[in-house]
Amino acid sequence: MRLVHFSDTHLGFSDYYRTDPQTGLNQREQDVYQAWEQAIALILSLQPDLVLHAGDLFHTPRPNNRAIRIALEGIQKISSAGIPMVIVSGNHETPRIRSTGSIFESLALFPNVFPVYESRYECHVIGSVAVHCIPHCSLTEELEEAVNAVTRWEGAAHQVLVTHGAWSGSYGMGEFNEQRLPDLDATTAGPFDYIALGHYHRPLAIREHIRYSGSTERTSLSQSEHPCGLLEVDLASGKINFFELATRPMLRLPVLECRRLSAADIYQQVERLSRTCPDGAVVQLTLNEVNASVFLQLETARLDNLFEHVLQLERIIRPAEAEDAVHRVNERIESLPVEFGRYLEAVEEPHWDKQRLMQLGYRYLDV
Repeated sequence: MRLVHFSDTHLGFSDYYRTDPQTGLNQREQDVYQAWEQAIALILSLQPDLVLHAGDLFHTPRPNNRAIRIALEGIQKISSAGIPMVIVSGNHETPRIRSTGSIFESLALFPNVFPVYESRYECHVIGSVAVHCIPHCSLTEELEEAVNAVTRWEGAAHQVLVTHGAWSGSYGMGEFNEQRLPDLDATTAGPFDYIALGHYHRPLAIREHIRYSGSTERTSLSQSEHPCGLLEVDLASGKINFFELATRPMLRLPVLECRRLSAADIYQQVERLSRTCPDGAVVQLTLNEVNASVFLQLETARLDNLFEHVLQLERIIRPAEAEDAVHRVNERIESLPVEFGRYLEAVEEPHWDKQRLMQLGYRYLDV
């Protein structure tokens, strides 16, 4: 029995303001779709007995029509090939208000496709495998109920669990609404033959049989060193293979220490760094401890011109006289619910019920 485990495809994600000249789409959105299509093609070539998607299929609870179409096209190909596919919802695509409904409802229309999204435990027996599913649960109480409901299917040859969240409170993404998972292998339903995890955008083995597959594309420069891909798992032998996808290069250049450098020196050093960047990359350049007089002389346009061959340059310039003053270009402002969550996290008010405030905030901000 071979299965493919992948996750965090984030269809509909977009970033920066560059467009694909052929399609007119946001270039990063297009990159995410191309990574998805690569993953689908690879799955079809591997011909596994089962496919597990461990959450965040979409980047938002209300993806655009294009993201929906591309998702359905890929899922239909797997369904038509007769390969069963189990998909659990992640925190990104779970609606804040349940009456909104879930895009996952439409996925159940495909044969061989089993979407799990209603904040409760489900088990699907597929061939000789019992697939235990815990989707993203908005409330801690719902997660506890789902974990307690997991029951071994004794007639199955293999027990597999798929879920989305931060394992044992670690390996999170720093998101306010991320799900913190207990050690599910240590519950009465465990141990499992394999646990497929989603949420953390880096391939990672918690234990040999407990894995994050990582994402299929990067959504932040903080993930620049993480490969993107999917896992093939042989349940009989325990052998696991990682298949890396071809994605857009993303790199954070070594920090350039500038305290003793003139503007001319900085341009020279930055030019040297720019030559190490592949064409079309997303790049972060950090200039540290720039003297005030030099800071005034620096022409950001001249710095940008040294990186004409990359897709996007993010400049971080730290003046020497103000260690805490960071001048960052292209800082993303997230959606209102995300920004509201960041605000609540930053406020030091021990008497506030932040969980309750967040629930109320999501209710008012869900527009």
